[in-house]
Amino acid sequence: MFGLAGDGSPDSPHASPRKPAHRRTQAADRSLRPGDDAGIEYLYHTRVGERPQPGRCLIEACFATAGFVLLAVVLMHPLFSDLGGSTLDANRDWIRATPDATKQAMQRDIYLFVWTYAWDWHALTTHPWGLFDANIFHPAPGSLAYSEHALGKLLVTAPLYALTRNAIFAYQVDLLACFALSAGALFYALRRLGLHPVAALLAGFVYAFGPARIDSIYHTYLLAGWFLPLILLALDRTLVEARVRSAVWLATLLLLQLLTSYYTAYMTLIGLAVYGLALLAAGRGHVSARGTALSVGAGGLALAVFVIPSLPYLAMRASGTVFSYDAAIAGDGLSAFSNGAWRNYLLPVHLIRAGWTEAASGGYAYLGIAPVLLALYGTFQRDLPAPVRRLRAGSLALAVTAWLFALGPRLPIGDGVAGPYAAAMWAIPGFASMRQPARFGLMVLTGVSLLVGVGADALLRRARFATGPLAAIGIGGALLALVAVDYGYGTERYDVRRFEYPGNTPEVYRALASLPPGPVLELPFKERSGRRATEYMVWSTIHWNPILNGSSGYGPQTSLLVGRLAGRLPAPTVLHLLGRMTGVRYVVLHEAALSPGVRPLWRNPSGLELVGTFDDDRLYRVTDPPEPDLMPAVIECASKNRGCQALRQRVRRLFRPRS
Repeated sequence: MFGLAGDGSPDSPHASPRKPAHRRTQAADRSLRPGDDAGIEYLYHTRVGERPQPGRCLIEACFATAGFVLLAVVLMHPLFSDLGGSTLDANRDWIRATPDATKQAMQRDIYLFVWTYAWDWHALTTHPWGLFDANIFHPAPGSLAYSEHALGKLLVTAPLYALTRNAIFAYQVDLLACFALSAGALFYALRRLGLHPVAALLAGFVYAFGPARIDSIYHTYLLAGWFLPLILLALDRTLVEARVRSAVWLATLLLLQLLTSYYTAYMTLIGLAVYGLALLAAGRGHVSARGTALSVGAGGLALAVFVIPSLPYLAMRASGTVFSYDAAIAGDGLSAFSNGAWRNYLLPVHLIRAGWTEAASGGYAYLGIAPVLLALYGTFQRDLPAPVRRLRAGSLALAVTAWLFALGPRLPIGDGVAGPYAAAMWAIPGFASMRQPARFGLMVLTGVSLLVGVGADALLRRARFATGPLAAIGIGGALLALVAVDYGYGTERYDVRRFEYPGNTPEVYRALASLPPGPVLELPFKERSGRRATEYMVWSTIHWNPILNGSSGYGPQTSLLVGRLAGRLPAPTVLHLLGRMTGVRYVVLHEAALSPGVRPLWRNPSGLELVGTFDDDRLYRVTDPPEPDLMPAVIECASKNRGCQALRQRVRRLFRPRS
């Protein structure tokens, strides 16, 4: 598949004489000079100093990606066995013991992004200028900005949802793509830089299937890793070749990566900056001023476009609606969300699952025994070709910088000193709202994965496996199996949770879709786990009416007031005030979820007309809706954090006991 036989290497019977450096063809990497590649014949399919052809690398990457799809399906069975009807069940310990509250939050986040992917497509195809005015937390404006917009995911999710109208299917295929495409992208990037195909396969597996990514499996917006390796490749090509075409690719890929998530955006921008500086240092004499200018221009262009959809987030942060963690710079406010110096990266999965030790706070980012050894081996190699030297320098800089950021605002030195994370909180707009420093462990994994490729490549070629393709494949396969077992695959079952969508949609939502549009309130408004609110959001994709319910990373203060009022329904005075604040028109009552003492109150509620009964669900219409004269005040409170106290006083007066 990878064309290992007769490849032109010096140990191959079909090898051709080596040409002098000054007679290399135009296909040779312009960054190589005589003596750069002394000691090792590196590149397959070409003479020393030449890069594999892009077309061949792309074909190889397509086959590799297909293999990674199959690998993900097998290793994570039954997670992808029912793509259109089930999602991951978060009610598991997985890698480590997880508190119940955290499991509930994870399940909420799964449904949150099922809804997000559907909303993005719906909004952009119906009223694109109202993208951020999502249908949750009505009437709060800009409600999409309470969490990630995930617009960069549309390349995968949009066509899937457009064709099937199944948001679960779009979410599940996107999750599968997060593993397969990420591994395939890293494979392609390493092959384009001339590394051994087996080494590229192994590095791709470490990058896409490492425990740091499994620890974030509930947050698919963090796992869109297929752009990053291509960005690093485009940066190298732009710096060295100084072509406008490479710069355009760099800007496009970078913009798509930035649009997937704000966590990945900040991590990518910081990582790309240090990676680029390392390339400049390692590529002295090979990097042109024009290439540097094109790279900076491409990055600036992508960032300028990225700022446009970021304005609603910055406005919410300025109003105080989105919390800022600036005070954590001087204290330990983010210590529970920061990684330690080594435990999170070096504690094996099996020891934690066996109860022999405990994972530290933060994010679990175990790197693995074989990957660490291969990365160290690659770090201390000599006589590497110029592209691989640049790759190694950038990967080291990326891994070390991400490790420092994952430590959080205060480094564990003495009583604690401010680190680069604290500097970023102070200097970078919006960064202080990032409450999970441990997520930089994903970038540590990225740097280490690239070094794994360098180390595995050097090991295979120095051991002269280049003359025996079957032996090289055997060694690579054995290493991959060793890493998979070390990562805990095959010892844990990925349970799934059924979600009958959209085939078995409850009739109450189909009935809503047939009625004139209007704001909807679903009861119970919330439960202790909070999962019900995100399920309401997923079901709202059937009718797309604005709903008073909602759940997100953050939320408007008005949601607390609406929830308090909803808990006192069907009292007529409460319904009237709720109508003035939100303009609610429909109430969906899930009777089976109500406590027995509340159910009799709904037998003949005043001010509500029963539209229909659907199994355990009842749909009511507000018979005499009041003028929503308080809605502007609700919007002012939700968007600008002003006038909230007056609304709270009005609600308190309603509930004040009468003498």
